[in-house]
Amino acid sequence: MKKLNKIIIVFCIGFFLVGSSCRDSFLDSYPKNSLSSGTFYKNEADFTAAMNGVYDALQTNSNGFIPMMDIATPFALGGSSRFGAFNKGQFSVTPSWGWGKTMWKGFYLIAFRANSVLYRIDNEDVEMTVKAHDRIKGEALFLRSLAFFYLSNLWGDVPLILKEQSYDEVLAARTPKQEIVTQLITDLKLAESLLPSVTEYRSNKTLLGRASKGAAQMLLAKVYMYEKMYAEAETTLNEIITSGDYQLEDNFSDMYWPDNENGMESIFEIQYEDGLKESTGFVRFCSPHVTSGISYRGYQYIQPNEYYCDLFETVNGNKVVSAYESTVTDAPSNYFTFNRTSDDPAFDSANPYSNRDPRLKWTVWYEDTPYAEEFMERTGQSGVRYLSKHSSEHNHSSVKYIVGKLQPTSGDTPGNQIIMRYADVLLLYAEALIEQNKTSQGATYVNMVRQRPSVNMPVIDVNLSQSDMRKALREERYRELAFEWGHMYMDQVRWDVYTSEMEKYWTAGKLGSTWPALGSLSPDYNLWPIPAAEMSTNPNLIQNKGY
Repeated sequence: MKKLNKIIIVFCIGFFLVGSSCRDSFLDSYPKNSLSSGTFYKNEADFTAAMNGVYDALQTNSNGFIPMMDIATPFALGGSSRFGAFNKGQFSVTPSWGWGKTMWKGFYLIAFRANSVLYRIDNEDVEMTVKAHDRIKGEALFLRSLAFFYLSNLWGDVPLILKEQSYDEVLAARTPKQEIVTQLITDLKLAESLLPSVTEYRSNKTLLGRASKGAAQMLLAKVYMYEKMYAEAETTLNEIITSGDYQLEDNFSDMYWPDNENGMESIFEIQYEDGLKESTGFVRFCSPHVTSGISYRGYQYIQPNEYYCDLFETVNGNKVVSAYESTVTDAPSNYFTFNRTSDDPAFDSANPYSNRDPRLKWTVWYEDTPYAEEFMERTGQSGVRYLSKHSSEHNHSSVKYIVGKLQPTSGDTPGNQIIMRYADVLLLYAEALIEQNKTSQGATYVNMVRQRPSVNMPVIDVNLSQSDMRKALREERYRELAFEWGHMYMDQVRWDVYTSEMEKYWTAGKLGSTWPALGSLSPDYNLWPIPAAEMSTNPNLIQNKGY
């Protein structure tokens, strides 16, 4: 792991959650992989190695895919076999969906490895300083909580595994989500009390990238927000803000490039190390499907659509509306023409992306984007140009995390992936205030995000009604956090607007196609199906409704 102790990990406790195809081998290998307390888990070096194994599991589960959850919203297409089940308005997620199985197992791998640390770290024969003990225990609590946060919000009731278990114990029934939430709050409050400020990590580069107090506070605040505990969220988020540990990056795009990892805006990100040949598959999967000027011919899994681009106002704060006109056939793909209008008198329909919110060019590749110049300057490449036809299913591709520093053989990048950052803190804080009808206060924090120096968009009116302020806040989250860590998809689900937004967008004949209307989408689809492989090997699991 980058900037973490690079001790070779020799244990793999709980490498597969029972329910995989390796049922017998799991039983056979479990005692061997536990490593007795007489040979391991004796000192700080041992526990650091163990914690590196937990972080490694987070790397494995990420692998560039979690940001692709935003394909499941009305704002993007693409995804092939990973998130293609959500594509083009045809909701075809089933228990056999491969990526659901991958994520389920990946999150449980994180939890199982964290449990191995937590089971032993308080033993009397462990030799380490109190400071090291507290930090490592806090890290394990945070990462286990992170895993169960996503498990419980994607699947609802899931088995809550909090200790090392025998084979029979692993075949657990589903735990009610409210019990999981209670456990998360307890664990994250303890982690917050144990972990140091990120400022200690910044002065000790060997620790930079590990979970800090701010990360535990941020995850706790997210738990509160997802449970609509707005007063509690307000208090926790305010503690992060007043700590002074974080600030917005002046240049919005800087934070996505390897040279600016773990910066002042970063609260927690997945670490990848170039020298260790660690990498995320994000670039490989989400780069445009062209070779000209971009280092790797990707699979273009995230293709933002015009509906998403319309969220980016003109620099004067006016809306832009795009109406579909026609489809242009140009091998190897189709692309689309639109009639774009705006109330902004300075808007030029012949140059519709000019004079727009600057975050548009740093989020979306679009026809002749000026971001190409910045991309070439950062990478040392030449001849970079993006055309609408470089996308197979729409006119655009994703920009965030598409960097020129690639692994030479795989097309992957060692660039980190951001899970939590300070802009998210400010927007969640604004939301918590708005939901308590403190709308003018909430607007202040939305405007902080809108007015970072590189963005500098007009402020939103502090006198908006609560419903209008809520709409403004939600659109700001879409603009700011898209295609980073599944924020848009998970926001729509927690706001209980996901199914209605999908139905509204996917009307019959969308973009001149023969696609049917999505029709009525069951609210049951706010949760994913328990993977079929888990159901077949664990008789104590009950499938989610609707699957």
